[in-house]
Amino acid sequence: MLANVRRLRRYLQTNGARRTAAAIWSRLRRLAYLQERVIVIVGELDSIVVPWREADLRLVDLRAEHLPELAELNRRRGRPEVDARFARYVADGFHGFVAYGDDQLVGYYWWVDRDGPTLFPDLRKRWLGIELGEGDVYGSDFFLLDEHRGRGVADDFLYRVERSLHERGYSRLWGYVASDNRPARWIYSTRGYVPMWTVKRSRLLMIQRTSREPS
Repeated sequence: MLANVRRLRRYLQTNGARRTAAAIWSRLRRLAYLQERVIVIVGELDSIVVPWREADLRLVDLRAEHLPELAELNRRRGRPEVDARFARYVADGFHGFVAYGDDQLVGYYWWVDRDGPTLFPDLRKRWLGIELGEGDVYGSDFFLLDEHRGRGVADDFLYRVERSLHERGYSRLWGYVASDNRPARWIYSTRGYVPMWTVKRSRLLMIQRTSREPS
């Protein structure tokens, strides 16, 4: 409880009363009502698309020592509540990458394979319908700061992630993208990802419904 109060106070100091009130209202709405449509995608790591431009990024395996820098990045993007989830990810043995630009942490990407000590939350709930097989890896939470997007930087970031995973012996990279996120859908399509199926999920209070259809 005290930790939540401290996070709320930090968010208020950083973002002001109006933005804080809007964030609280948005979270309350998500708790009571949810409706989303996501597209499950998969990319072949044996045929990685080389980006048209190489960005000035440095990719590093995500470790526990990166958590303070990730917390600072989350505060900059107005999402300090994500810190606790990332700490759990590290404690649970999930893998990830962090991207540096000009010696500043500017992005991250989480990933797991089927041999992890525990299932990633998305896969544990099984609403996505993804079952990892041999050579499969699942990627999640791809993020890059707004000021570092454009000019092919996100494309190069994903390329470096894919290349690193392929070098570790993986052949397919699974993930999902929100159906209304056109920029993300575009970049994944240009990188050769194929839509597999669409998942519709809705929740009203405690009643949840999930359906799946071909893409």
